Amino acid sequence: MVGSTKYFFKICIVGDSEVGKTTILNQYLKRRFVPDAQRTIGSNFFVKYVKIPEVDSMVTLQFWDLAGQPRFRWVRYAFYKGAKGIVYAFDLTRKDTLDHILTWKEEVESKIGIVPNLLVGNKVDLITSENRIINLDEVKHVKQQVSASEYIETSAKVGTKVEDVFSKLTLEIYKVDKENLK
Repeated sequence: MVGSTKYFFKICIVGDSEVGKTTILNQYLKRRFVPDAQRTIGSNFFVKYVKIPEVDSMVTLQFWDLAGQPRFRWVRYAFYKGAKGIVYAFDLTRKDTLDHILTWKEEVESKIGIVPNLLVGNKVDLITSENRIINLDEVKHVKQQVSASEYIETSAKVGTKVEDVFSKLTLEIYKVDKENLK
């Protein structure tokens, strides 16, 4: 399978500690929820081979799950190099994690510039109309500021729209990559 891979896309998932970055990736890669996932120390690395309907070849996706704690900022810089896509993740139950997305944008773009990205609000399974603390206008504003192509609410616990995040971002990266080859 590796020999038939034509495209290689490095994707970093970033956001504050405990927003669910690792559990989102576990749900996407292994189709399971890991309830006792430990905080990421530095980074985690994963690979998945996928086929996009629009592409006649296999695509290798390399995921970098970067630690969200401020003390790891100096470590993260090296991992951004070569990234073709970013997932900006925040926790729908913690407004401060949305507020910090612009800081993440500055950190990412200071190293790799603007690349295709999505904004992801995780833990939608914990949200009801009565307890929603982040309104969609705030999210729309942040989405525009990070130039995200889309905003998706996910649940890493039950798998809600997790697949959508990566299929849409992969297609977006493919389109930009193809355009850059012209």
